[in-house]
Amino acid sequence: MTAREHEYVCLCWKCCSGRDNKTEEKLPDTTGWAAFLLAEWEKTWYSSLDFRISQRKGGVLNIKTREYQYDNLRFLLIALVVLGHLLEIAGEFPHRELLYELIYSFHMPAFLFLSGMFARFDRIKWIFGMAVPYLLFQWIYTSFVEKLGDPYVHVQFSRPYWILWYLFVLAIYTLLLPIYDVPSPAGRGLMVAVSVVLALLVGFDQSIDYQWSASRIVAFQPWFLLGYYFRRADGLRVRWEGAGRTFKGIVLSLAAVCVVVLERLLFQRGITAKMMLGAYGYENLGYSWQARGLIMCCAACTIFLLVLGLAPCLKRRIPVVTTLGENTLSIYLFHGFFFHLIRLKYPWLLERPWQVFAVWAGLLLLLGNPVVGRCTGFLFGAGWYRRLPWRRAEQKKSAAKRNVPT
Repeated sequence: MTAREHEYVCLCWKCCSGRDNKTEEKLPDTTGWAAFLLAEWEKTWYSSLDFRISQRKGGVLNIKTREYQYDNLRFLLIALVVLGHLLEIAGEFPHRELLYELIYSFHMPAFLFLSGMFARFDRIKWIFGMAVPYLLFQWIYTSFVEKLGDPYVHVQFSRPYWILWYLFVLAIYTLLLPIYDVPSPAGRGLMVAVSVVLALLVGFDQSIDYQWSASRIVAFQPWFLLGYYFRRADGLRVRWEGAGRTFKGIVLSLAAVCVVVLERLLFQRGITAKMMLGAYGYENLGYSWQARGLIMCCAACTIFLLVLGLAPCLKRRIPVVTTLGENTLSIYLFHGFFFHLIRLKYPWLLERPWQVFAVWAGLLLLLGNPVVGRCTGFLFGAGWYRRLPWRRAEQKKSAAKRNVPT
């Protein structure tokens, strides 16, 4: 019996017999049915899900699954984020502006939707995975860019600098989770409706800007809420998964048509990427609440296609793509340093299309590799805090009170 087969046998034996880790009874060497069991599990689960057997706090056996489709979507979105930033400072070439505005029409709403899907409040993670990284990187980024010679950037903490608005906004949304956590579908619908109305109304305030990312907190709130509620709407997802292929094909085709039509309307009306940032009032940029509504409709249709149309086709691990999707935090936090270095010192690196795509691919591969990703997650995901000796001692005491082995 192989080590992997034995792991599955142990798991099933413990689950079926109710024995815990302290049992002294030896497991039977049932090689035959172990192979059969492994084959059956491979057919139904292992091909699309990553099984990782681990222990929760208190030593309770748990099977964790890795949903590759969302890692693959994260890769797509973080790749678009980096590409959009590079296009912002790239030299002029055909269709650059078109591609830039196309990316900005949906990529941040989609990212916030995914963030909402997996949001949960953890005090330690909020402090050491959001608040501390924001303060640290706000200081590092502003100091770095100021040293490079940008006269408009100075160290401050009330205006999240550049990409750090996303981390700041996410921290605010996470704090508001107790308010968002409405059990009834009607209450959730009301919360989303109110957030949409507020997102449209905030543009009338001409004084609101980048200060504390106040405009963006309100303007992007619907996407986080939709993702948070979608993850918890089991009935809705089950009905969609159980629908026939014909029905799904028709609905997704209509959504694709809507995306094409809405994108065309955006370009015909002269809506720019700056209007899609959610950071300026209507009067400041010369657009209206109807234009923002059009932008939101376009983003909603695109997210629908990505989550319900594309994601189900990406359930398997894809070499390189899935790995990069698992390490989006390191790409997000560090690609900005290269961006500003190129912007202020080496602009010639992005003069031609092939240079843009070469730098883009290089940054993704460099910053998204597992070593950088794990180190970033350990440092800025509260991993180091949980491994402190006194923290481990607290966990052991807590487990001892519950009379559970650690």
